[in-house]
Amino acid sequence: NPGFTFDPSRNICAQITSQSQISRRLDRYLIHTLYNLSYSIEHLSMIATDIIPIDPFNNDDNQRINLSDHYALQLIINFRTRSRSHRSALVILPTIDKWSLIDSYCEHYDPPNNLWNLWPSHINLLWPFYDRNDCQDDQEDILLKLRLLLCQYSSFSIKINEIDSFVENNVIFMKCDEQSTNHLRQLHEQLAQSFSHCIRNSRNTYNPHMTLVQFDSQEKFNQVKPSLILNESFEFPVQYLYILQRPHDNDTTPFHIVHQIPLGSILQPIHYKQSNSVHIKLQEFFQTMNLYETNESYKRKQDKFQKLSSCFQQIFNKDTLHYFIHSFLPYGSFRIGINGQDVDTVFLLNEIKSMNNETTFDETLHQLKHDPNALNKYIYNLLETQINENFKDEIIYCMKIEALFPIMSILFNDQTKVEIFVQIELSECKTANDSHLPESIHGVHDIERLLVHIRLPPIFQHLLTYIRTWAQHVGLYGQAYGYLGGYAWAVLCAHICHKHLSSIKSLLAIEEFSIDGFFSLVEYFFSTFAQFNWLADPLCLYPKSYKPITYSERPTVYHRGSMRIISPSPPFHNAARSTKRSTRDLIIQGFQRVVQLLDSINTITTEDKLNALKQILELNNDFPNEKTESIVQLTISSENTDEFDSWIGWIKSRLSFFFSECEEACHYTFQPQSTIEYQSNKNKALYAIAFQVDSTTLQQSRKFTDCLQKFINQVNSFLNRTKSMKFSHKIISIDDWKLERMKRKSQRIKQ
Repeated sequence: NPGFTFDPSRNICAQITSQSQISRRLDRYLIHTLYNLSYSIEHLSMIATDIIPIDPFNNDDNQRINLSDHYALQLIINFRTRSRSHRSALVILPTIDKWSLIDSYCEHYDPPNNLWNLWPSHINLLWPFYDRNDCQDDQEDILLKLRLLLCQYSSFSIKINEIDSFVENNVIFMKCDEQSTNHLRQLHEQLAQSFSHCIRNSRNTYNPHMTLVQFDSQEKFNQVKPSLILNESFEFPVQYLYILQRPHDNDTTPFHIVHQIPLGSILQPIHYKQSNSVHIKLQEFFQTMNLYETNESYKRKQDKFQKLSSCFQQIFNKDTLHYFIHSFLPYGSFRIGINGQDVDTVFLLNEIKSMNNETTFDETLHQLKHDPNALNKYIYNLLETQINENFKDEIIYCMKIEALFPIMSILFNDQTKVEIFVQIELSECKTANDSHLPESIHGVHDIERLLVHIRLPPIFQHLLTYIRTWAQHVGLYGQAYGYLGGYAWAVLCAHICHKHLSSIKSLLAIEEFSIDGFFSLVEYFFSTFAQFNWLADPLCLYPKSYKPITYSERPTVYHRGSMRIISPSPPFHNAARSTKRSTRDLIIQGFQRVVQLLDSINTITTEDKLNALKQILELNNDFPNEKTESIVQLTISSENTDEFDSWIGWIKSRLSFFFSECEEACHYTFQPQSTIEYQSNKNKALYAIAFQVDSTTLQQSRKFTDCLQKFINQVNSFLNRTKSMKFSHKIISIDDWKLERMKRKSQRIKQ
């Protein structure tokens, strides 16, 4: 996005011609996408922004004017032909535990050095498939499109119950049972609609099968045909589809896995003794370090999500609505399948075209659609009422919280917390039969673009779990506190996985991803980001063929935040926009601290690497660090739990403004605490910010006093504040703060 091309605030001609004086992006390139053509944008910027003299012959006249009331756009774009190729396929692979069984039949039928040994055992879904160039267009039009389609399908099982043959081409194959065949045909039909140019002959019926051997003569085929017997049927789960590929210049190289695409909107959670995951020794390490979420915890979250889905379906359905469709979708940690504190969700209401009569509910929504705030409030109230009616005996509270953005927060009796963001999309010219999901769903498409970038989800899940745990332990986690939030850490891990993990030969390479491989990935993570030029460069998930724009050409979104970790999802927000110079430096020091640790210990043997991975997680949180001299301590309290969470959420949302003021107005360096410290009575909490100046200087600084007062005024402006919501602050020395903590700790021990 190069900015406004019609901009009365900067363009004199636009000021003259505009009645509203509203800046707009009126000029744009429209590119018609073709199935056999991919493209990448190399450069897009505004030109003709200069001003010229009104009277060029009068040197004394300084009046100048723009060339036009519109700025021009300059585009440099690279086009590539995208072709279907027999060297690329979209397939299902049987799980590793079935390989020996399948291989026994292959060895029985398959003569040595048969070309089919170049393929792993598989079931084709689309072959030939698109050649992938690892360009921007591939990710958007192939991988993301495929992943969003597969979100609609849950994992399923395939049962093989027979060995059969295709007489016309001398092929012997394993045949699926009727239920599996029907399931695969439904999936193939959807894939064929989305990738129609990969279908060679639409008149042929799709017959899913797993080829064992193709003979080069009918005579050999006839010799083997009488022995086509499957001794025992078997099943295997399908949790992923795979894109297989082989080089163009080598017919002897076997097909290898270039992408592992998960099924279902929620990834399978990583856990101990998980099949088709990383090496068992690495799983044992994660289990020992308590990095896996317990099965009970995950089931509680899954149960709440399913119950809420059913709850919303009661009022938002085809009987009550004809002109609107709703979706209830997970995002964040729960969607990725790793342990997170909350279940983050989005409730999406989308307007569609319909030939049916309006329902009463439709009429109400149509009346409110012209006032977005009123419509949003109405939906929030409706959801809150529905939740309270359905879960009145199961929840502690359900309320709207004004945090970084408004959310509905639900705390269940078992302490499971679900947060709901409401997104309303109006005036969509789509029918109920069309895909009703908009181009960007809050949190959802951000996650999906990561998943198509990482190639191998199980390894990414393990790396992200490890890195997040380290960041939390050392106090560098939390967007509200000026550090990196969960999504920013996920982008960093996705970047490392894409750069460090190349294509793999087979599924076995994932199961053999051991302590050594994981250590290399972790080491690469910290060395990469310890050396990265965070002061000048953004971190972007560009495909190889995408040329990053130069610093001067970057849109303003790149300049928000002291670190720039750009989301791969339009409009390409900075996922690290909450970082300040102080917190950026602390994060960089955190990376460097790990690099220094690894340089100081042996990392030669597997045991050495295992020990190093443990030591990284055992690094302490150095808040407050040795450079700080004073503390601003906030005390927050309320009489009941639901008010308390809302009160804390509001105060956390104000911290970023205070941090910015401290840096920009006072030029102070500070270290924010990365957690709210709840006290024993649960209705009181403390939060501290450490500064690199002494307490007397802070108290006597007029600029700092003004900044602090602005922060207090913002806190006090909370519209839903009750009399029981208390807030106070004090400025003390580091020594006094530590002494108070010791006293509180000793009191807790006595109790």
